[in-house]
Amino acid sequence: MYILMKGRNTMKKINRVLALMLAVLTVLPMLVACGDKGGDTNNEGGGEIMELNTVVPDDLTFSGETFTVLCREDNAWGQYLHEIAADEDATELVNEKVYKRNLEVEERFDLEKFEAYAIPGQWAVNGDFINTFKNSILANSGSFDLIMSQQAYMADMSLVDLFYNFYEVPYVKDNMDAEHYYQDIIDEVTIDGKLMYMVGDYSLTYWESLYVLYFNKTMAENRNVGDLYQMVRDGEWTFDKMTEMCKGAWTDLNGDVWPDEGDSFGYITEIPNTTDAFWDLFDIRITSKDENGNITIDVDQAKMVNVLEKVVEFKKTDDTHFQQTDSSQTEDSNVCDKIFREGRALFYPATLDRAQDFRGMETDFGIIPYPKWDANQDKYYTRAQDGYSVAVVPIDVPNLQMTGAVFDVLSAISNETVIPAYYDMALRDKYARDDESGEMLDIIREGFKFSFGVFYAPDLDRGLEFRILISEDNTNYVSYYNASKKGYERRLKKLLEKYASLDEQ
Repeated sequence: MYILMKGRNTMKKINRVLALMLAVLTVLPMLVACGDKGGDTNNEGGGEIMELNTVVPDDLTFSGETFTVLCREDNAWGQYLHEIAADEDATELVNEKVYKRNLEVEERFDLEKFEAYAIPGQWAVNGDFINTFKNSILANSGSFDLIMSQQAYMADMSLVDLFYNFYEVPYVKDNMDAEHYYQDIIDEVTIDGKLMYMVGDYSLTYWESLYVLYFNKTMAENRNVGDLYQMVRDGEWTFDKMTEMCKGAWTDLNGDVWPDEGDSFGYITEIPNTTDAFWDLFDIRITSKDENGNITIDVDQAKMVNVLEKVVEFKKTDDTHFQQTDSSQTEDSNVCDKIFREGRALFYPATLDRAQDFRGMETDFGIIPYPKWDANQDKYYTRAQDGYSVAVVPIDVPNLQMTGAVFDVLSAISNETVIPAYYDMALRDKYARDDESGEMLDIIREGFKFSFGVFYAPDLDRGLEFRILISEDNTNYVSYYNASKKGYERRLKKLLEKYASLDEQ
């Protein structure tokens, strides 16, 4: 276990580090700090303090303080840590912007350091990550000023009493309508006037986790599918059109007379996460909220049956390959990625960050939105896979004013520099193969979708219906739903009661 620190080793820092070490002795992962990620305030690169959409006073400082973010270290895919930390000598555009953003935060508030404290945080070790901050908070160590980790396990009702309500966090509460916070998420996640989780432009992983549809240009041309980009522009790109284009696409490349991962297909997909996304891609809600804010379980069962029937029918054809995958797979062991990289699939729904992995492909690829369910759907929707980072403020935070100020400015700078770098330069110009894909990303961005039922799916025991039923070729959603409806309603009631109980603490 080691911690790299720079500057003055004050007694306060020593106490915080010792408290943190005591808090994490009961958990398995080896804690690794990111060292000199923020840079010294004397280093070049910070530049003049920019004008930002923030309510934080320009003259507010926290001289000599260290701001510590507990976050995930990189996993096998090289994700997570880069959204909050970067090296001083970073040359890749987005990492350079992250480094300069952190330096800007240090300079603006006269911080001793902006520090990322990274530990393993992928799904497989989520209990260890949770125990790290839980033990720290219960010990009242004040070790962390902010915590960022995976939405899928952070959105747990058993944890919310460990966090501050963002409506009580200075500066953030007065700037909720700022562009760098995502309004639809704020509206959906707020329960009984309480917002325990925040998603905004500090979370680069939210953008990277958005679902798009990749297509193989050579296969599309050979199969005479037409101008996909124009279909999207005209609002005519639908699920039925995509399935029609895939008919007869299977090619038995390995000669075993059986569709398998060695062949070529019209459509390939991972069953768990990509099929989970159908809720939002096809504009189906798990819950609804009335004008008074009352939340109820509310699913369009007829549409669910219709979707399941078409998808399962599509899945059973030789022209598709639905592959069961898990989060432990690396880029090289992910079957669907391998098939697409080798130019053996016409369509592949996957997250936006995969564009970086596909840039070495010999075959040209394009990016378009996932198709509408039908022509009546008003726009092309997308959602983020639940591995993106949400932010929470621990209740033992040493200085709530500092946390609110730094978080708001950090998010505002990210809006001005980091996200544009990722979207306009690194993604549209570097990873996309043509100008049309950049245009498609604009359309995809307009369809960001977020829903209460998906965010709180683990607490509601919901959200996995598509992956379960599609994997079983089961289209009988009505029976599945009715068998569990009372359980869903009890879980929702328990979730709402948990939030109501926060008023009593």
